[in-house]
Amino acid sequence: FPSGSPSLPPGKSPIKKFFTKDKNANQKAKGIMYQMQAEEADVKIEKISFKTKDDKDTVVQVYFRHGSYENFQGEGMDSTDWGPPVYSGIPGRTSDGMREAVLDEVLTIPKGQVASIYFVGKKEFMYKEGDKEFATAYDTRDFKIFTGHSTKKSFEKKLKDADFVGDITYYTYRVATKVTSTPSLSPSSSKLPTLPPNDDSTSPSMSPSNRPSSSPSEDDGGGGDDTPKEYDTPNVNEAGDNAKGIMFTITSKLKEVSITQLGIIGKDAKESDLWVYYQKGYYAAFDALNKDAWDEVFNGKVMLDPDEIVNIKLDEEITIPAGEKTVSVYVVSKKGVLYEKPSKNQFDIYAQNEDFEVRVGTTTKKEFQQFEKLAEFAGRFVYQTKG
Repeated sequence: FPSGSPSLPPGKSPIKKFFTKDKNANQKAKGIMYQMQAEEADVKIEKISFKTKDDKDTVVQVYFRHGSYENFQGEGMDSTDWGPPVYSGIPGRTSDGMREAVLDEVLTIPKGQVASIYFVGKKEFMYKEGDKEFATAYDTRDFKIFTGHSTKKSFEKKLKDADFVGDITYYTYRVATKVTSTPSLSPSSSKLPTLPPNDDSTSPSMSPSNRPSSSPSEDDGGGGDDTPKEYDTPNVNEAGDNAKGIMFTITSKLKEVSITQLGIIGKDAKESDLWVYYQKGYYAAFDALNKDAWDEVFNGKVMLDPDEIVNIKLDEEITIPAGEKTVSVYVVSKKGVLYEKPSKNQFDIYAQNEDFEVRVGTTTKKEFQQFEKLAEFAGRFVYQTKG
């Protein structure tokens, strides 16, 4: 049921609400775990409603993580699989007798990707027994909901196959892929400045350079696809937080992109052991904290600097096929690298040029240890295009 302003940013749909139609919710449990898959566009979830055993107030936690819980280390039954809840409180009542959780942040499921949801409470939820776990229970054309399972308590004892019964308030967002003559930011990046084209005709420097202004530095592309290009993320002057590791994704547009160098801003002016890893697809779709799931493309000691972007020549190029294909990149430094706190959600676009998009990622406490905070990578890409 669409609602909202008729004047919306390009690509953003009106607010929609999905109601499960099957009222045969005669099973009860204190936990329901299931997964969803976005279809033709990114899906942004604002609220989730569910049916409870009775009308009494009770505290509920909602957990969310990208990927299928089937592939989590504890198959979803270990609290460390999920991280902190995206909602914890007493849900309000709705006019149709449901309980509605207004999520702490809008949850993003990227186009074509899967995410898992788990809600638990002190009192029981009502659900419909499913036919087979991971079978499609509902298909809204914007997303699919798959049969999950119930649990006796929070992270305790799997019970029956379960179909979610409730409402989901959401909107969709389609990323425009039209090539423009100058770099531009995502339509939703309203807090970032409009970036002018770079009129510097000199070829890009391949050595460390001073931290630039927030305008991206990009080669004009003269000479064909073999000419190296540079792109600096627009947040390089704002990067002030640091972490041992930062994981993020890059999505191509109409051409194949081959990244040959990655520019890093260090926490301190010190030599540091540094690694760069990459893998095809969103890191949510595989076990991102398992080193064996990644390909190492750089391993060495680097003299980093908090006041300069230091270009790291990769031992192996990171190639992103043309046509909205995504790769994940993971940068690890023992001394720490700088990043900016995001104003957007994980996997949202925060920077882009005519060749690719860079999306909000996450930090890790150490190498392949514990996701911590959402983060915008701040640095430089030196690359070539083909096609």
